[in-house]
Amino acid sequence: MSGSSLKCRCLLSFLLLACSSARLDPALSQAPATRAAPRVWSYEVAAGAGARELSVHAALPPGVPEELELDRFAHPFLRELELHTAQGWRASSASGPIWRIPECRVSGCELRYRYLLGEAAQAIDRFGFAALRGGALLAPPSTWLLHPRDYEGDDRYRLSVRSDPPLSFVSGVPLSQSADRSREGQSREAPAELLFEAPYSAFGRFREQRVALPGGTIVASVGLDAGPLALTPEQLDSALRASARLISDYYGRFPVRELALIVVPAAGSEVFGMQLGNGGASILLFVGREATELSPESEWVLVHELFHLGFPTLPRRHLWLAEGLASYQEPLARARAGFISEQQLWREFLEGLPKGLPAPGDGGLDGTQSWGRTYWGGAIFCLLADLRIRVESAQHFSLDDALRGIFDAGGDSRVRWSIAQTLAAGDRAVGGGVLGELYQEHAAAAVEVDLAAIFRRLGVRLEAGQIVFDEAAEWAPLRRALSAPAALQRAQAGLSSPGVPKSPL
Repeated sequence: MSGSSLKCRCLLSFLLLACSSARLDPALSQAPATRAAPRVWSYEVAAGAGARELSVHAALPPGVPEELELDRFAHPFLRELELHTAQGWRASSASGPIWRIPECRVSGCELRYRYLLGEAAQAIDRFGFAALRGGALLAPPSTWLLHPRDYEGDDRYRLSVRSDPPLSFVSGVPLSQSADRSREGQSREAPAELLFEAPYSAFGRFREQRVALPGGTIVASVGLDAGPLALTPEQLDSALRASARLISDYYGRFPVRELALIVVPAAGSEVFGMQLGNGGASILLFVGREATELSPESEWVLVHELFHLGFPTLPRRHLWLAEGLASYQEPLARARAGFISEQQLWREFLEGLPKGLPAPGDGGLDGTQSWGRTYWGGAIFCLLADLRIRVESAQHFSLDDALRGIFDAGGDSRVRWSIAQTLAAGDRAVGGGVLGELYQEHAAAAVEVDLAAIFRRLGVRLEAGQIVFDEAAEWAPLRRALSAPAALQRAQAGLSSPGVPKSPL
């Protein structure tokens, strides 16, 4: 990835300077190091009535790949692509989902086209790509911005969207540092290599509600076209602050400078959410119009999605780790803060974790398509990692320390890391190799985990519908430490020796 490459280049330059300064020309040795500014892919977008059609003008710098594409499913809805030449505008056609324009690579290119977003939303009907939900057109920029495929490098993309009131554009793509928040058409900017899966975005009528937090801001955009929510703005503000406080307490601060929270009213009283980083920070939250609670005392979805902000975006085949972590962290954080009881926490684990065990024919966790294996199989991995780290370190460290180490190393949802880079950062933070070792065990092949034995050693069981704790169990002190407030976890630890087998069983 570009961040790692840059770090290596900087380290190499430092070492060369330190070892060779005696031989350098004095004038050269005093010259400040310079670095070329990143190239910018520029996009100007005008949204027509209801954003059903977008007019896009793009300018790509020389050297970008000549093959251009849109997000999955999106290419049939691009119309009239034209390339600007010395003789004027010239039509360009696609070959399947790819537009091949050599001029982009050779000398840079200026393009214009129309995108039928309304038709795309109706035909694709998947909110991660294009869909109409709650009166809002949901579609990330990767759906409608033509971009080079398979790009890796330091370039940036800059996006400016104009629309006529009351229509507005909301997005998790961060505002440019120089953007004027009061100006229509304000620009947004992110790494170009992450444009292929840009953060959630939407066109529609929204009420903006800003929640300022220590270290960051939540910008909640509440859709207005699907009827009013029973949840009042005051209740939403209170729920956001309480949930954000859990996340800030866990990571030491709110994980991102600005979060775009797109709230789409839906039928009923259920709450459903999805998070997407990859260059920005966004959460798409579907809130039932009859829902009256969103606080962490009664609702887990918001806390789950917020936890994703403190963890890097991984390639899709490792989704189980991101979802497993959030599924594991969320109830623990709510229990530690007193929003749910220890009994509620362990009921959730006793009933939920078995759903993550491999079924006949299942493979390893990498690339799994199963809901149970993705969420609860990932949570089993996290439980095993937490127990192993705690036991091996005599509770001096836990999975919490590993995850904070990943976050402190720069791994939040805005960046895209490899699984190896992510696990190595966590293992460094706790001075071991547990995460990497467990990954090697579980990634490629199904592993039978004896959850009943683990629960027995922790001293927890479900009996006649009730949660029963065995305080004489071998790992009862460890179980209590898992749900204790952070300040008390080590004080309540009862394990004395790190010299135990690597497996918790």
